[in-house]
Amino acid sequence: MKYSTPKIVQTNRRGRYLWALVLFGLGIGIGAGAGWYLGILDRQPVADTNLATLRSEAASQRERIEQLESEKSSLQEQLAVLERASQVDQEATRQVREQLNSFEQERAQLEEELSFLRTMVSTADGKGALQIQRFKLESVGGKGLFRYSFTVTQNMQTDTVASGSIFLAVDGTQEGEARWLPLREITEEKAEKLKMQFKHFQDIEGMIRLPDGFRPRKFIVELKPSNKKLPEVKERFDWVVTG
Repeated sequence: MKYSTPKIVQTNRRGRYLWALVLFGLGIGIGAGAGWYLGILDRQPVADTNLATLRSEAASQRERIEQLESEKSSLQEQLAVLERASQVDQEATRQVREQLNSFEQERAQLEEELSFLRTMVSTADGKGALQIQRFKLESVGGKGLFRYSFTVTQNMQTDTVASGSIFLAVDGTQEGEARWLPLREITEEKAEKLKMQFKHFQDIEGMIRLPDGFRPRKFIVELKPSNKKLPEVKERFDWVVTG
């Protein structure tokens, strides 16, 4: 509501005093000023219609202030409800995302297993041929410490037991020069090789620790079966670490 300054036509000292009170009351503000000024008017004789109008407007403003305070309280309550609902929604969203992530990981694992089984029953690579599958490198937190894992397989249609040795090594550089690290230099057991003996497949895994300053490039896996009918297999895997 737009206010206009009331014109008070009294010329005596009392009129000048009342004029000063009106200006002060309007300067204080709508809330506290309106109530204070109404108290003054209740004690003064009302001789001007402008004063009656002003008192009516001030009363109206006071009612509006009370209404706004009520609406403010209502909005604060609604805000509190919405904030609680938002927290609940965020928690529900987090749980759904975690569940979806778990489903994706499970699906990827199932697809990997399915691919593995399809390879084992396939005859595309020849009956009895050895293969290295599902190779993986993982960081286990310690400096230079890694876990390797892979599966050695042969076609499921054969009854031949594959036995022999598995040789592992890491190829890379150190201080700018090429270096090749055999299994005995990167394991606590200092083993030269691993034992291989299976009919259809065998899971292989272990821990290796690389020396400081060594930059790996390839992980080498070599299968040397005792049965001369089975060919040797040697593969070089890129050094790609997960986890």
